[in-house]
Amino acid sequence: MRDRLAGEAIRRRARVLLDLGRPADALVEVRRALAISPLDPEALEIEGLCHLRLSDYPAALGSLGRAIAEAPDGAHAHYLYGFALRESGRAGDAEAPFRDALRLAPDEPVYLRALAELYADLGRYPEALASARRATEVAPERAANHVTYGYVASAAGDKQLARAEYERAVTLDPNDSAAWNNLGCLDLEAGRALRARLRFREALRLDPQGGRARRNLAMAAPRRPPPRTRSWDGTVEEILRELIAAGARRTLLAAVLVEAPSAASALVRGGRTGAAISGVATLMALRAMGPAAIGPLAVGALAAGAAWLVGRNRLAADRARVKAALTDGRAEFDTLWAAWLAGGLGRDARDAAIDLLVEKIAFELVEGST
Repeated sequence: MRDRLAGEAIRRRARVLLDLGRPADALVEVRRALAISPLDPEALEIEGLCHLRLSDYPAALGSLGRAIAEAPDGAHAHYLYGFALRESGRAGDAEAPFRDALRLAPDEPVYLRALAELYADLGRYPEALASARRATEVAPERAANHVTYGYVASAAGDKQLARAEYERAVTLDPNDSAAWNNLGCLDLEAGRALRARLRFREALRLDPQGGRARRNLAMAAPRRPPPRTRSWDGTVEEILRELIAAGARRTLLAAVLVEAPSAASALVRGGRTGAAISGVATLMALRAMGPAAIGPLAVGALAAGAAWLVGRNRLAADRARVKAALTDGRAEFDTLWAAWLAGGLGRDARDAAIDLLVEKIAFELVEGST
């Protein structure tokens, strides 16, 4: 009796250490439980999970195999065994344990997702879609199920379904970084670099250690050398290119960006009053706020000029939209800047937040003017 209670307490401590991201310490702890009861299936499963977290797949398979031998009805041990096989490069062998887990727990979304991802990796898309769809049916409220369904749909070539599932995921859980990253991948494939960068920045904000989103953001960055000093020139120039692609004139927009006073004068003489106002707004923003915060206002001013050139009949509506976007953006900028001044944000976090804010406002303006 005393040994059983001691084993339970040790297993609880081991699980807590795993939850804290300390698998090596958890492994030391769970081995104390195994010293008391070497065939305890729960302790063997925890030991296998520790080895998984440490990427020691042969050891994980050994521990989990013993756990299954002692308790063959333990669905989670079968799932972990399949996961270890897949991670160790033996994807073809992982199907049987995943199916065993589902046989014991037919409606467990985690097991359904695992099987769906495995089938997608093996190119068995109809089975992958069926398994992923089933996960969304049994637990439609879980964002992770929709992320997996979107991943499988994208792998199968159905980008429309993939986008719908990722958007469903971020609606259910706006903090799901994987969904934001995957949406960015779809946008990048579709040639919408500005929208993709916005998605990747949001994924990084939610998960600063996210390696995939960081790599994807680098892929989506403009192919221009970075400026020698930190500024938002590169971002604004990239936005200009997207506006130009929508039909605006490069010479007028470039003049507004590079030389606001003379551009304003030239545009007035040419009768482009709306674009001239944009140039003046850019100059006023530079003087009033300084270069660190010019991004949102400069982008908005340029977009207003672009709207005049692209379609005069939409100028009033575009001005109202630009004004609303900049008002919201300025309020958000003031909040984050105050947080930085108060010590609540580090410099890197501040710069990342400004990057996201600039591109978010730019996205709203560019999307609305095309």
